[in-house]
Amino acid sequence: MNHNLISIIVPIYNAENYLEKSISSILSQTYQNLQIILVDDGSVDSSLAVCRKYALLDKRIEIIHQENGGVVAARKTGICAAKGEMISWVDADDWIEPDWIESLVNIWTDTKADIVSAAHFHDIGEDRIKVENKLPEGIYRKKDILPQMIYNGNFFEYGIQPHLYTKLIRREILLKTQMNVNNQIIAGDDAAVVYPSILEADRICVSGLCGYHYVQHSGSITKTGYSDEKIRVNTLIDYLSNVFAEKKVLSVMYGQLKAYKKYLLALRQISALDEFILAPFGGIAYGSRVVIYGAGVLGQKIYRYIKDSGKAEVCAWLDRNWKVYRENGFEVDAPERIMELDGKYDDVIIANITQKTAMSMREYIKALGVKEEKIRWFSESFLCMAMYDEAGGE
Repeated sequence: MNHNLISIIVPIYNAENYLEKSISSILSQTYQNLQIILVDDGSVDSSLAVCRKYALLDKRIEIIHQENGGVVAARKTGICAAKGEMISWVDADDWIEPDWIESLVNIWTDTKADIVSAAHFHDIGEDRIKVENKLPEGIYRKKDILPQMIYNGNFFEYGIQPHLYTKLIRREILLKTQMNVNNQIIAGDDAAVVYPSILEADRICVSGLCGYHYVQHSGSITKTGYSDEKIRVNTLIDYLSNVFAEKKVLSVMYGQLKAYKKYLLALRQISALDEFILAPFGGIAYGSRVVIYGAGVLGQKIYRYIKDSGKAEVCAWLDRNWKVYRENGFEVDAPERIMELDGKYDDVIIANITQKTAMSMREYIKALGVKEEKIRWFSESFLCMAMYDEAGGE
């Protein structure tokens, strides 16, 4: 069962508060034949000391300390040091269940897949959501995955989730893909590896296996505020376009890339899509009183955009996990707060990028007394353009 050596790469940067739990979860794996590569990417906290403490306890741990170069550089360093035929990843502030690696390896040995793509849990506060690939479970050839690899046509659902930490990938593939990624790619750095890797694979296994916990804990909730997100997104899209063109699949992937870019900009810098205030939501009038429902990355972007623009007023910011966001310095209230406003607002913006979740949120706030005509999500014209782009239109 433990015959094949598996390399686990942990990129680390200033993760002292969470690193012990992450490393401990790796050491507790039922699959024992592991090479655990801890890449400290120039941390200025005590992360390196934590790594050294655990290295004294377990000889499977290898520590690499380097000047800060970003997560792409850290992953390249880890791959160069890896000796296992297959490689997986654990982020320094996440953790894995004891049988996670064993289960991935069992799938690999049973299917002889070059890539195993599984699911993960998204933990925030007391809530836990299972995030899965939208392609059905099974064994695929790359030609069968391509039509829905990035985008399955339902805004916005990935065919294959881009996260590296839910993957087991053959090392020889990563030497072709990860090592070619520009270290300056920040937005979508996982996608820049995963999707080109699928193009190098003969067999890809899609599984509903779930044992990885992506944790949004105190201090890890994204406080986004970059002014150059459009440049970062364009850098990723240009890189993937070049890879797809080289592999002669750009005609298949063109529409998906257009939709993916629209999704990323809506998530990371929504103002880049605006011809007026919040154009993707149908546009809102100057001076409107707005309620934002949702405090994740998209909600934070919308909140910051409206505040910075001064063109509208945020009269409430709501989320069911409001206590967690409050602890992290966000002025977020419980959804029930909307009842106290007594309808004295013009628009309620549903700040969630996924259609099914957004529709569920819509029904929830309607039950709190919000009128249908005041609720805004992405407009029909915006979604139609996304579907048209996915089909390959200009």
